[in-house]
Formats: sequence, C-alpha cells, structure tokens
Amino acid sequence: MSSRRTLILVGALVAGAVAALLIFQYVGGIEEKAQGNAQVVSVVIAKAPIEKGASADDLINTQAVDIGERRQSELPANAVMRPEEIKGQLAQLKIEPGTVITSTMFQSDGTLTNSVSPVLKPGMVAVTKTADQVHAVAGLITQGDYVNLTVVGTCIDGPGGMTVDGGTVATAPEGDPAAPAPTASFGCAASFYQKVRILAIGRSLGSAAATPVATPGEAAPSTTAAPTSDLITFEVPQEVAQNLHLAPDVYLTLVRKDYVPHPIEPSRYLPTPGVAGETPYGADPETQTAGE
Repeated sequence: MSSRRTLILVGALVAGAVAALLIFQYVGGIEEKAQGNAQVVSVVIAKAPIEKGASADDLINTQAVDIGERRQSELPANAVMRPEEIKGQLAQLKIEPGTVITSTMFQSDGTLTNSVSPVLKPGMVAVTKTADQVHAVAGLITQGDYVNLTVVGTCIDGPGGMTVDGGTVATAPEGDPAAPAPTASFGCAASFYQKVRILAIGRSLGSAAATPVATPGEAAPSTTAAPTSDLITFEVPQEVAQNLHLAPDVYLTLVRKDYVPHPIEPSRYLPTPGVAGETPYGADPETQTAGE
C-alpha cells in the first residue's frame, strides 16, 4: 500500500513539474513577443513633404528621405529598411513627413502611371500643332507614322532670298549681284520639314492592334482609324519645336517609313505644272511600275 502511494506521489510531482515548465515557456514566449513588438528598429522615413514624381536619388541626397526609428509593431510588411532600395526610382504618390517608406511608394521611371515623358526618345521633345482633316490627310495618319510638313503662304523674292510669311525658306548671300530684286508677293508652298514622326493624336499615344483577317472572297478589312482630335503631336528636337511654333499654315503629307528626305524647291502657285502638260508622276501612271 505504501508503494502505491509513493508511485502516485511521484507521478503527481512529475506532472506538476511538466506543467510548470510548459507555463514558464508560454509566459516567456509572450514576454519575448511583447518585447519584440516594442523593439525599435531603423527604417527609411520621409523627413520632408514629397511630391508625386520626385526622384528618390534627389530625395536621398537632400535627406528628404533618411533613416529613422519606429517600433517593430508599427511597421508595414513592405517597409524599406535602406535608402539604397529605392535608388533610381520615382515617387508614385504624394508623401507626408513622418511616413514610413514602403516599396510600393517608389517605382522605376517607366512604371510612373501618369508620366508620358518616358515614351520620348533621348533628345526629343513633344510639340503640338492644330491640323484639321484637310491639313492632316483626311485623318489617315496615326501614331508612329511619318509625315512631310509643307508651309503655305505668301512668298516674296528679295535680296535676302525667298521668304514665306516672314519665315526664311532659302537665302542668297548678302551682296550677291545675282540675287533677285524685290518683286510683288505671290502665293507659294515650301517644304518645311521632311519625315517628321507623329507621337500622338489628341491625348492618345496609340496602342498595338491585331491585324484584321479578311473573309475568303472579300476584300481585306481596313486597318485605318480616323483620329479623334485635330491636335497632332510631333516628336522632334527642341530647336525644331521652336520653328514649328512659328510656322504659318502647315499641311501634312503622309509618307512611307522607308521614305528618304531629299531637296525640294519651293513651289509658286503660278504657272501651274499642268499648263506645261506635266503629271504628278513624270509620265503616264498607267505605264509605270507600281511604287516607282
């Protein structure tokens, strides 16, 4: 009987010890977790107001974003721990001072949703001219096409050469005895620039589209869509953009992508080439090879 009591007592002591150990471990885990949440860690924080589109590199250099301290429990899951993690990126939204920087607040230049400038080629700018259906090839042009620009206006021959509405088209050396004397003004057209790239029509930069498939026995469906705006935006160097701002009446002519720019003399309205029996093709188009 005494042996049985002894075994029961020993069992109770062992169970009590195990229970005490489990309780100790549980309480220790809670304390460790609480201390971890209260632990202060270093993270990247906005030290000044940050505007959307701001460069992370500039913000780092000016210490507008810098290392700060926050409790572990206050940090979002994607908090940025080092400034180097956002180098070369742009702010995607406006950020208030004191905000913990996260990886979604900064993205590369190409992913800045409201920015159009990344589509420009290096050294190019965008400039817009108004062109109605008559001036813009009846709306047949689209983004990515190339066009020749022709200025139409009043021309004057003088010692300095020919001018179109004040814009010089061709000049002669000053003092050249062969330079023509001033004459009466006349209507003329002159090539302003050749093979200019269309960047956008209206506010649309265009998008890739699948080529329609023709039904057997039917003509191939047209892939041309009329522009939705009279605003035509060109991609050109800055110097050319300034000239376009000054250009008088401008007409667009659509050209192939393999078109090669070449010298074109300004044209007087009179006498017209048709008076001399000329065609636009130099010969009867029915006897010429297509595309020549």
